[in-house]
Amino acid sequence: MRRNWFQRLLLSYLPVFLAVAAALILLSVFSAGELARKEAVRANHVFAEHVLQLVDQTMRTVDRQLIKEIQTNEKLAKFYTSRESGRTALDLYETSGKLREIIVNTPFIDSIYLVRASDRTVLSPNLMAGIEQFGDREFIREALNGNGRSRWTDARPYREFDDQGEPVTVVSLVRKLPLLGGEKGIVVVNVRMSTIASAIKEMIESDVSFVRLLDGNRRTLASSEGDEAAVLTTVTSEYTGWTVESGLQGTRSAFAGFSYTSLWSLLHVGLVAAGAVWIVLVTRRNYRPIRSILDRIDAYASQRNSAFAVGGRADQDEFRFIETALDDLVERTISYRKLHEEDLIFRKRNFFLELLEDGGAVTDERFQAEMRRFGMAERSTGLVMAVVEIDKYAGLCSRYSQRDQYLLKFALSSVIAEIAQQSGLSAWMEWTSNRELSVLLHLPPEAEDTGAAARMFENVKYWTNRHLSFTVTVGLGTLALGLDELPGSHAEALEALKYKSALGTDRIIDAASLRAKSQGGVYKHLQLLRSIAQRFRAGEAGWEAEMNRLFAELKEGVFSEDDASAVLHSLIYHLQREMTELPPEFGRLWNDDTLPELHRAMEQADTLDEWRESFAAILTASAWRMEAMRTARANHTVMVQMKERIHEQYANPNLSLTFLGSELNVNPKYLSQMFKEEFGVNFLDYVSELRIREAKRLLTETEETVQDIGARVGYPSVRSFLRVFKKATGVTPGEFRKK
Repeated sequence: MRRNWFQRLLLSYLPVFLAVAAALILLSVFSAGELARKEAVRANHVFAEHVLQLVDQTMRTVDRQLIKEIQTNEKLAKFYTSRESGRTALDLYETSGKLREIIVNTPFIDSIYLVRASDRTVLSPNLMAGIEQFGDREFIREALNGNGRSRWTDARPYREFDDQGEPVTVVSLVRKLPLLGGEKGIVVVNVRMSTIASAIKEMIESDVSFVRLLDGNRRTLASSEGDEAAVLTTVTSEYTGWTVESGLQGTRSAFAGFSYTSLWSLLHVGLVAAGAVWIVLVTRRNYRPIRSILDRIDAYASQRNSAFAVGGRADQDEFRFIETALDDLVERTISYRKLHEEDLIFRKRNFFLELLEDGGAVTDERFQAEMRRFGMAERSTGLVMAVVEIDKYAGLCSRYSQRDQYLLKFALSSVIAEIAQQSGLSAWMEWTSNRELSVLLHLPPEAEDTGAAARMFENVKYWTNRHLSFTVTVGLGTLALGLDELPGSHAEALEALKYKSALGTDRIIDAASLRAKSQGGVYKHLQLLRSIAQRFRAGEAGWEAEMNRLFAELKEGVFSEDDASAVLHSLIYHLQREMTELPPEFGRLWNDDTLPELHRAMEQADTLDEWRESFAAILTASAWRMEAMRTARANHTVMVQMKERIHEQYANPNLSLTFLGSELNVNPKYLSQMFKEEFGVNFLDYVSELRIREAKRLLTETEETVQDIGARVGYPSVRSFLRVFKKATGVTPGEFRKK
């Protein structure tokens, strides 16, 4: 007998729908109460923090005003430093008048007096007397005996005269003079608790919530509550040690109740009934094509079973048959799409990196074919490379999660593409490091310089400043007339970014404009700072000696503290820049441990010798940890051998990845990637750095000709040597030798 699939479908969904509908109705009732309670707690917490911030800001204002007067007011200082014979009545009157002026200019101050330790004399706006004749003598004795605190006291009684009557409740702040020693005396400022209470009450005009301010001993300083109060939030100040409690006034609760009336009941029942009717109608309508499919499945199953059994067919699960077929089809489709998209993204990125490594090896025909595949502009002339670098990237990483960082980077790249399109340019970009986005721009055919690109990036910079929480600096290379000039344009853009420490962030640095400047004029110690950072990143010996040389030059040049601090901050920046080229585990070590310690050392040290000792200890410990991490990597031994071969063969003009791959028996295709992951620098850049470093030594220590030195370091062509040397140092070999 044929099974009624319509009933099966209906009974499969209708009970679930009814159960879910009933559960949702119950959950809506209970969740409303819970939501109201959480919102009340959150609102109370925000309100309490706002009140505490107001109190802290008020007390900090009084504290800062007091410190300012102690440091700058000569009349106050004269009271402590002048001898008894040197003080006149006019001096004391002027000092007392200054105290009254402080009270007038700072409304929250109720009273203020000075205590001179040498003769135990007290001066207030109203009198001058000995400590024993002053009404607040007990507090003064505690303060002079060393019990005076630099933070605000708890509530205490205060009277200036013994016959004053009822004392005033105040909180007090004691500051020693001088601030670091305190041997000359103290200054005491008192603020009435009634003044603070009035300021708090001005914020609260509600019979629903309350605020209570408590001191360190849990005594109430100010309160707006009634007879009964439910505390929801407690916040304590790190500055004063006081506590703000906030909650609901009287017997109010966080959730006044949820009225589930008959109207709601009828509405819910009506919705459930309408849903059930809708399910029946939709199931009946959608069952028609299913019935047709089932007939075909039955016919197919009958034919297949007749080949294996006699006497009828076995029961078949039609839904299982359909489900298996559809799942297989969908899975194959999704897998194909995913593989195609991943392959396209991977191929696009690899081709981009190939253009940056050696654009001359890519023919125009292949370039145009790949561009058509990617749906991009096919023209291979009038190109320019730019590198967009995120400023203060370490701070960005500390503020945002990895997911949020990806979203911000996606927003930046999308905006660049949109602004380029609006400017009539075509942009192709890839993230070549964690903080650097390399951009290939197609300029108009009539363009003779990179002005259009500079204007486009000005709009990008303006948009970033307005809408994102970080800024960017753009390094702009020179115009490339063909694919073979793209690597040079990209190298110039990267080189331009290296001047960010001297020229500042949030700007566009054009490589063409830098050519007219002397590199030493931009930043005197730039070459030495870069060399230290590059050696440290690669784990090479010698960075300690170069750092000692840097400190020696700073000391010998009698640099001011500000100038020396600027140079050392620039060193930290170059180290940070180089460390971003290493794998993520090295970056975490740097950002979590080394970088905070260097910043603390900058704040704590006072002399160049102290800075040198702190930097040496911190960087040495970090270098040891990085070396241990490198040693633990799977390819470390091969990379060490590769590095040794480079140092042995750097003067060989035929030194290449193919040459090293044959010696190390490793596929050259993977050598560059492994070398970059191990040491944070490309193979070609590392070889160039090594050759230029040796060329500098030979130019300085020998009298050999420039041509001979170029040949000794791996550049048989003197023109190639001159071009590479000038790009790396900013001057020709001859100019370098003269300097």
